[in-house]
Amino acid sequence: MPPTTSRLRWTPSGSVPVARRQLVANPSKLAVSVLAVAAAITLVLLLSGLRRGMGDHVTTYLRHEPPVVVGQTGTRNFLSQSSVLTAATVAQIARVRGVADASPITEGSSMFPLHGKRVPTVLVGFDPGRRGGPWALRNGRAPRAFGEIAVDRVLAQEHGLRVGTVVPFRGRQLRIVGLTSGTSGFMTPLVFTTRATANALNEQPGTATLVLVTPASGVAPAAAVQAVGRSVPGVSARLTSVLASNDRALLVGAFSGPLTAMIAIASIVAVMVIAMSVYAEVRERSHEYATLKALGMTRRNVLRLVAVDASAVAILGLALGIGFAVAATRLVATLAPKYLIVLTLRDIAALAVASSAFALLGALAPARFLARLDPATALHS
Repeated sequence: MPPTTSRLRWTPSGSVPVARRQLVANPSKLAVSVLAVAAAITLVLLLSGLRRGMGDHVTTYLRHEPPVVVGQTGTRNFLSQSSVLTAATVAQIARVRGVADASPITEGSSMFPLHGKRVPTVLVGFDPGRRGGPWALRNGRAPRAFGEIAVDRVLAQEHGLRVGTVVPFRGRQLRIVGLTSGTSGFMTPLVFTTRATANALNEQPGTATLVLVTPASGVAPAAAVQAVGRSVPGVSARLTSVLASNDRALLVGAFSGPLTAMIAIASIVAVMVIAMSVYAEVRERSHEYATLKALGMTRRNVLRLVAVDASAVAILGLALGIGFAVAATRLVATLAPKYLIVLTLRDIAALAVASSAFALLGALAPARFLARLDPATALHS
């Protein structure tokens, strides 16, 4: 008695596992297809993580500070601004109703001469005992006297710096008293010093660049922004999150376009790999599919076999790609810690959904071939 259509399915108990047998019939080919998809998935995750990491690096300082920042009128960024506030203006901000604390800082980009190279950094001057200083120290202590600095540990490691090293800068000798943690970045490593030191280096004594405002208890940050804006002339008060967003758009935006294009290319590669691998397998096994159709398997079930093959390649490639991406992220963190790659569950989930779409797209071309497949013609070709 010839086998029925139901026995050619892979789901009911006792049926012939056609899909599984076809999938593992050529393990070397399956491995190559899965590895190719995994490589594309890994590239997508790493590029997405690099873009997110760049944004995190650029906004590291602001993420650790109060929710309101005040600068001179027109100030829109933290890392790129020309704000100068007098001591009288800082005192006015501190007296605004709804402000619990107003900590002035002096901040700006600086080029430190290290081993014959000019290394870009962000120099932050703060008042000891107040907000604005380093939040995590790997070694040593925070600056508290004139001429003392704390540098990022990754920057120190790259240039052989340690606690006690003296760095010449703008005609002065700055002594390293601490190594900070979580303050690195390939564009914006942080260097901390006292505000008196920073003002002396900038030749602007008695001034501040920005004021970090902590709202009073029960006062919303947005309300504090409005209160400062109404009460103090010549300043711009903004939410820290707004400044962070502007910095991210300014400094990361230049890289976002190329990274997005590369992510799109990697996604297209994944779709093409799935499509080509499944299509090649279908063409090679046209006689087998023709036999299945001749024995009574419906076109729908034959197309389901193709979908299973495509989905298996996509799912296995996704799992392997995630593993590769995690391993690569840890390797980069060890060998090149100034390049931050941030992998999030949100990105992985989005890629899992995309992989399902990849599988469907990859099955389109074989599905069209099978739809036109004539069992009699294929069996006698």
